[in-house]
Amino acid sequence: MDNYEEFKRVFAKYDGILTTSKFQEAGYHHKYLKELTDKGFIRKIKRGYYEWQEDEFVSDATIITRLFPDAVVYLLSALYIYDYIDRTPYEWHLAVERDSSRSRFDIKYPKVKPYYIIEKYMSIGKTKINYEGQDINIFDKDRTICDVVRNESKIDREIVNQAIKSYLVDPKKNTSNLLKYAKKMRAENKVRTMIGV
Repeated sequence: MDNYEEFKRVFAKYDGILTTSKFQEAGYHHKYLKELTDKGFIRKIKRGYYEWQEDEFVSDATIITRLFPDAVVYLLSALYIYDYIDRTPYEWHLAVERDSSRSRFDIKYPKVKPYYIIEKYMSIGKTKINYEGQDINIFDKDRTICDVVRNESKIDREIVNQAIKSYLVDPKKNTSNLLKYAKKMRAENKVRTMIGV
């Protein structure tokens, strides 16, 4: 393939993930995407999105932030990133606004589980951290524990217990933020009971 190095540079410019429209903006016909896919240089993530495959590792975090820039890492995924649990989640748990399109989360890899959240709750405790070399949206530790308590009936009991224990021994926890978030999210009594603050 004559343009191999050029194609590789175009993908590298976008951290290994490229949309059909960006590929065409770079001056290439979309037919080359099929050719690159057939030769194993790239793979289709979902309609209109491609990932460079050859000798370059594209992290899950990069794919998530590219496909879902408005999403916030949530529940089990946040617990795992914060080292509050040791079990790797089977899928990425992402919080998105309630009116988000459901079909956009239908991708083969990485697996994604969207949670549709009331808009007023989306900004509470939202922050950015660097994970796997990528800046990701994530709820802070205090908000994450608040969400765990609020959703404890839907989460494995062992995970809930491990998360709470990890939070309680974390020197960077901020229980005043936890209580502030719990009050805003109408979970103050439950948080006080389960966390003991």
